[in-house]
Amino acid sequence: MKVRGVLFDLLMGVMNSLETWQSAADNLERGLRWRDAVTARMVAARSYVPYEDLVADAAAEVGLPPASSADLVDAWSEMKPWPDAAAVSRLSLRYGFVTNTSTALARIAADRSRLQPKFTLSAEEAGWFKPESAIYRAACDRLGLDPARTIFVAGSPYDAAGARAAGLQVWLILRRPDHRAPEPSIRTAGSLEEIVAALGGDGSAPN
Repeated sequence: MKVRGVLFDLLMGVMNSLETWQSAADNLERGLRWRDAVTARMVAARSYVPYEDLVADAAAEVGLPPASSADLVDAWSEMKPWPDAAAVSRLSLRYGFVTNTSTALARIAADRSRLQPKFTLSAEEAGWFKPESAIYRAACDRLGLDPARTIFVAGSPYDAAGARAAGLQVWLILRRPDHRAPEPSIRTAGSLEEIVAALGGDGSAPN
């Protein structure tokens, strides 16, 4: 089915947030464990609770000092887009960002992407964390599109599965070596350049 718009997971699909977590934790492995602990809390919470509280609770869980949460927020303002993120600017389709953070942190990351989405929808604004179907559908509403005509570019398997359950077509961009597509209907790619090229200029998507 021809698609009319694209939604991107901001913090893994477009932005290299892994470096940000690594910087705040002073170690990549600790940073990944910390980030994954935050994700587990978001999945369990479903509806939005303050993102910064989840970050602090998860830091304590993985044995990081209390100052780590403030260090993460400080590092957020230095977050960089993935090198392939510039390919998004070549899309002829309308697109937006969706992210599981507070609105303030979502705006910082979106600004640093140097891209021009139609909107950035944060979990705080939506009232739900991904992978709840409500946040994906709210983002489709913002695009003015039916989920079936919208592609979601996920940066994590749980996010890909959530978007697929909400009725969107899904690509999973593999930013971590331990990530795999959670089901056969979800396409995988190694870069945003690959996804943009596959979509083409007219919004055609492979079956």
